[in-house]
Amino acid sequence: MYSRGRTGQTLWLALLGILVVLTVSTCGGGGQEQSKARSLPEEQQALRPGEYSSGEFKPAFSFRVGKGWTADLEMPYALAITQGEDILGERKLLGFAKVEEVYKPSSTGTTTPAKAPKDIVGWFQQHPYLQTDKPEPVTVGGVKGVQFDVVVGNLPEDYYGMCGSDCVDLFSLSSEHRHVIEEEEKQRVIVLKGLKGETLTIVIASGTTEFDEFLPEAQKILDTVTWGGS
Repeated sequence: MYSRGRTGQTLWLALLGILVVLTVSTCGGGGQEQSKARSLPEEQQALRPGEYSSGEFKPAFSFRVGKGWTADLEMPYALAITQGEDILGERKLLGFAKVEEVYKPSSTGTTTPAKAPKDIVGWFQQHPYLQTDKPEPVTVGGVKGVQFDVVVGNLPEDYYGMCGSDCVDLFSLSSEHRHVIEEEEKQRVIVLKGLKGETLTIVIASGTTEFDEFLPEAQKILDTVTWGGS
């Protein structure tokens, strides 16, 4: 048996203590760095897994993403992240919007947005070219609201909106951006009220064939939402 003298044993224990302190410090520092929310990139780019916070978009909030998500759009009235293409060739979307202008339905489409109604849920439900489910209660980040699924209904033969003849223009986000729904597409709409007086509309959208698979992926992110940032 090897016998260690007292001096050697004391030195060994001291070195071991220093090593433990350095290891804990390094791990602790890394954990703090990882838990800090990153700001969403200003340009469209892939997101590394982790926590992100909104910048321009208010009310501020943070959320966590896994692999495969891309920062797509952020401005004062809208924020969107996306995944790979669906059957329509469009990226699957999780979006947040403060809807201030909607496109009134008409038999020939419309190009002029109007002020959004206070009851945005009722507007969706009563839209003549949409088929919607009955609203159900939902909570996102502790804020209560309702959710319902939407698809395109029967369009008039001569119907033609800004997005074309096989889609419906829903609401305006800016002079260059608007939200639409296409045939062969399904969207889940979540409407929250009580966020500092704001009404927030959240949309989960993809082609109908991918929707059931994509919905849980989007829901994972909504389950991590914290209002007011991280």
